[in-house]
Amino acid sequence: MPVAPPSRLIVAAPLATVLVGVLALSGCGRSTTPPAPPGAAPPAAAAPVLVPPPTTGVPTAPPTTPVDPPATAPPNPAAVLARPGVAAKVRPLGALVHPDVLVTGSLAPAAVGRIAALVPPGGAVVFGAGTVLVGGKQVRAAAVDPSVFRAFAAKGTAESDPVWNALARGEVVASHKLAAAMKLPLGGQVKAGPAGSLRLGALATTGIPGTDVIVGQETGKTLGLRPGSAVLLGAGTGVDAVQLAGKVRAIAGDTGTVDLLTAPAANPVAFLTGTRAAKAFGAFSYRYFPDGTIQPDAAWVSRNISSASVPIFGQVTCHRLMLPQLRGALQDVVAAGLSSSLHTYDGCYVPRFIESNPDRSVSLHTWGIAIDMDASTNYRGIRGTMDPRIVAIFKRWGFRWGGDWSYTDPMHFEIGALLTSPRS
Repeated sequence: MPVAPPSRLIVAAPLATVLVGVLALSGCGRSTTPPAPPGAAPPAAAAPVLVPPPTTGVPTAPPTTPVDPPATAPPNPAAVLARPGVAAKVRPLGALVHPDVLVTGSLAPAAVGRIAALVPPGGAVVFGAGTVLVGGKQVRAAAVDPSVFRAFAAKGTAESDPVWNALARGEVVASHKLAAAMKLPLGGQVKAGPAGSLRLGALATTGIPGTDVIVGQETGKTLGLRPGSAVLLGAGTGVDAVQLAGKVRAIAGDTGTVDLLTAPAANPVAFLTGTRAAKAFGAFSYRYFPDGTIQPDAAWVSRNISSASVPIFGQVTCHRLMLPQLRGALQDVVAAGLSSSLHTYDGCYVPRFIESNPDRSVSLHTWGIAIDMDASTNYRGIRGTMDPRIVAIFKRWGFRWGGDWSYTDPMHFEIGALLTSPRS
């Protein structure tokens, strides 16, 4: 189940991303709650919404964990969260695992075992993945062991016993987005593949961005989801998720698609990191390639990357939130009579790692919040020819300059703060 384009996953997620990101059922956004940086706790999920399983007429006790009903939920949807007289089928939740890498495809059992062995025990979950026909529409789906998979789900969903018990009962869990788009009846029957109809037991966010339906393993078999066709891994504390993804790729070869799910929000040279960056610019998952280029989640690109005309350079492509500040800075460069000091526009939105090296951090160019100018005379490691008056203008407009770094990059300006007008 992909995450970032051709999707990713990586998880969510904001895949990378980078799973950035996000890592979630697409119902609450593949990065509405952005995927966390490597090693961080999974993002909080939208509150799961459940309805009572079919009752037997036996009164039940109120739920131990209240669940907010949707606006159009049946009366008192959280009044019953478990089938009366039936013991829970899933094991209690253990420690949460932050998902960093997702691999899907026609994986041989031996390859699955080698991939799972790359992380400590408990750091990998194997499940079925693919597409299923739901209400006449092909959607991404996962078939999981709820007792094991819940540890990899988004915080909030992982803790909800009723969500996982619904899967264990053979019901389906769907994303909020899919349910809204297809008007799926919560608590009602949903047409799903050759299995006929399945009861929609919950709406929830999980740890697999781009996936809108989750079922239990036995139900998955009836839907044609091949067991062992996906592995989700948590790199763990102190482990480089990029390197882990590289090892997975070496094992999977051409038989699997590997997605990095961690969010590209931890660039060490920018203060816009973690949740602050994600909130302002939108977290995303991404897929990366051996040449060091990155393919962010297409939905994030559509929402955030824009092309517009600016003074001096004409058409540029950047993050939509950066464009007003870039335009303002360049207008001030023109007003100061410095237009002739800038000659070439050398890129803004260029999704890649720093120096196109997957062992480095994700470049802020991937977010479209950095711009390179006059690269031929301002390459890394030199003082360069950038006019200090231009540098001062860009700094007033909230940019940071690569020429100030210990290993200089004088062509490079990146957003350091979002402003609506220049600093005095």
